[in-house]
Amino acid sequence: MSREMALAALMALVIAELLLYYLSRSSQSFKEKLSKLKLIVEPGVLMVDLGKRVKPRSAGEHVRYSLLALSVVSLVISLYMFYSTIASYMMELFSSLSSGGPAPQSPMVPVIPGITLGLDILIPLLISVGMGLVVHELFHMLTAIINGIPVESWGVGIALIFPVAYVRVSEVEFSHSKLNAKVSVLCAGIMANLALGLVSLGFLGLVAQPLTTYLEGPHMLILGVEPNMPAGRVGMKTPAILEDINGNAIDSLDKLRKVLNTTPSETAVFKFRVRALVEVGFCGYYRASEEVSEYLVLRSSEDVEKYGYRVGVVVAPSAYVYSSETPIYLLYSSCQLQLLYIVNVSLAIINSAPLIVTDGGRLISELLKKVRAEKLDRVIQWTTIVLTALIVSIGLVQSLYR
Repeated sequence: MSREMALAALMALVIAELLLYYLSRSSQSFKEKLSKLKLIVEPGVLMVDLGKRVKPRSAGEHVRYSLLALSVVSLVISLYMFYSTIASYMMELFSSLSSGGPAPQSPMVPVIPGITLGLDILIPLLISVGMGLVVHELFHMLTAIINGIPVESWGVGIALIFPVAYVRVSEVEFSHSKLNAKVSVLCAGIMANLALGLVSLGFLGLVAQPLTTYLEGPHMLILGVEPNMPAGRVGMKTPAILEDINGNAIDSLDKLRKVLNTTPSETAVFKFRVRALVEVGFCGYYRASEEVSEYLVLRSSEDVEKYGYRVGVVVAPSAYVYSSETPIYLLYSSCQLQLLYIVNVSLAIINSAPLIVTDGGRLISELLKKVRAEKLDRVIQWTTIVLTALIVSIGLVQSLYR
């Protein structure tokens, strides 16, 4: 599927969600039909209710307190990673701006397919998000049940293009529960995401071992060509492995410069021999092919005047690629496990932060309510929101310009 077709499909999905919401608001009969199908429609959101009320189940104190301890540890770890990231970046930002330099690369970039995210990893990313949210909500539900809090309903859905899951516990029972039960329930999802992330990292290590046997390199890769420069004018296909120029093997920038600078002020012809790279289709993986092409690149004296010794190739030195024999399932497994790790650790970190709508936001409200410190609660949450929004905005702007 081409980039244009993928973007069109995503837009069609979002339009369909908005259309369903409009129809449900404008037609009572249509809304009743959706209700019979247990469909819940909000702007850009479509959810299906899968479960009914679940009564609490008894569990021993050792089980409940073990889950509570693990949940609190997970919360502390995730909160540390969140605030250390915020503090580190703000220090770098102030230092850079005070010296007149550009803003450092933001550690928080919003996920916008086709803009801040390559469409080649969209499917494994959606799978990772779906698994992370299902596990997150499942542990909320299980922890609520064993702490004596009934679950009203649960379900799955889609928000814009991303999968979502939800669990609704009885708010009345939750509000009357002990503080340790509330903490356990609110932190359970964070614990689940952190655990799934660590498990994914472990399996990733197992997959990485056989994958390393298929690596080739180091190679000099041609990642692109400038269209108006000599290499671009001959229609050189990229990405590719640069094997040699005029029979001289090229494996470093120094060798590339030496070959191109042999006749710096005269017309020169360079015979590029390149080996094609085949894109696997996800996570930007490439396999080396056996297809070798030759290009005669003419650099005129006018080119030298305009561009210097360069011929317009964008290269990556000392790069490794996978051989043509690399099994596709290993590459896909590596991609999926990397995203599972990144997505789940990110979900744990974000949900631990006091951001009003997150588990961490609700938790700090419950804790500070006990000591009648609602004003401190608002200060902490809004300060965190402002700092997070600033860093995310910088990340978005940097991605758009890049």
